[in-house]
Amino acid sequence: MQRYKLGSELRSFSELYFVNKHCYFFFTFFLFLVYGKCQSFRPEIISIDDFKSIEIYPIGDPQSAPIISLNSIKSLHVSFDDFSSNTQSLNYTWIHCDRNWKQSPLMSSEYLNGFLEGQLPIAELCFNTYQPYSHVMTSLPELNCMPRISGNYYLIIYEQDPEDFLLRYPVIIVEQLAEIHGSIHRTMNMDQRGTHQEIDITADLTNISVQNPFNDIQLSIIQNRNWTSLRSLSPRFLRNGIIDFNYNNGENSFAGGNIFRFADSKNIPIPSLRIRKFELKELWVANVMEEKPRGIDPFLFQDDSRGGYVIRKQSSNQPETEADYILLDIFLKDIENLGDRKLYVIGDFNQYKMNENYRLFYDSNEKAYRGLIKVKQGYLEYVIAEPSYEFGENINWDLSWTEGNHWQCPNYYDVIIYMKEWGKRYDRAIASKKFYTNGNLGLSLD
Repeated sequence: MQRYKLGSELRSFSELYFVNKHCYFFFTFFLFLVYGKCQSFRPEIISIDDFKSIEIYPIGDPQSAPIISLNSIKSLHVSFDDFSSNTQSLNYTWIHCDRNWKQSPLMSSEYLNGFLEGQLPIAELCFNTYQPYSHVMTSLPELNCMPRISGNYYLIIYEQDPEDFLLRYPVIIVEQLAEIHGSIHRTMNMDQRGTHQEIDITADLTNISVQNPFNDIQLSIIQNRNWTSLRSLSPRFLRNGIIDFNYNNGENSFAGGNIFRFADSKNIPIPSLRIRKFELKELWVANVMEEKPRGIDPFLFQDDSRGGYVIRKQSSNQPETEADYILLDIFLKDIENLGDRKLYVIGDFNQYKMNENYRLFYDSNEKAYRGLIKVKQGYLEYVIAEPSYEFGENINWDLSWTEGNHWQCPNYYDVIIYMKEWGKRYDRAIASKKFYTNGNLGLSLD
């Protein structure tokens, strides 16, 4: 099984004492993230290739980013499939980070109660599928390994040695000490009036003592559960305890994007609205209807879940272990006849990561970009995007040619306020709130 060494992403333990396997032990992780020169530091989701269908979200709200309240027990759904079909129990721990997703200088015992690692339940094997896998599902945090302070965390999953981790995933734990107000509207930046949305935020800190709000307070904004969209801002001004983040030059503007494409494969081999037919090879292949770029098309509203992904199988009460993996045959016509674009399929199903497994390659005979995307059957929303590096080495997805950007497009935004308290060595997450462009998300996948 492939593993990630902490040597490049997380420095190894500097201290580790075991009294016995059931007793209290201490260890310290150090996180070293390498980023280019960019506007915002962003977390990076890292997982081994064998881990698929990773889902981490607040319980009961699969269409939300993994943001939970401090001291909320078992409030976070965690599940994934393992193509190695490993059924051995895996371990997990938490790493506390600062507002910019670098590890805070705290020892693990300063931010965790109980033991400093926990154990995941034994995986269940799949049933009657062409693709073998095992499935792990649990709810975190647990009392025996509980974050005790707010802030940014990485959830680390590993076998025996946390230096060889299998999965690293960002989670935000908040205190809700401040009141956040905001509005979303067409951007004031004239160059982006037709394509971007602006989110203006104020935070009421009248009940909080802040020594230097312009250095100690930071706002982070995430669009549609997409960590690559994360934007961080410092306060613009302070008046009567109200901190204002209302910028006018595009600092708080986001590309509106377009309605997501979708594919529904829950009822194999029956075709659905956008799947023309299924063919059984080594796996089921779902032929998605021929698509074209939408960059110059006018905006047409349709309900969607902004990139959502729900595992489903018709007439199954346990789709987690009974749903099969399929290959989506995605076909995007090249209206330019150039074939020089680097295109990827992204959405919640792959955490918007750039991975060659989700790339569309140019087919000169078909004059189209085409790829076989392996996903677990169910309802899946996606967009086709090009990687852009306008913020240095942090990837930023460009939809301008493939999907188009429209200021009217419905989106939602998670807003988090961080505070560096005087005399403390870490950043607290003191408030969070979710905002929708039109008051509601649209299509519900519950």
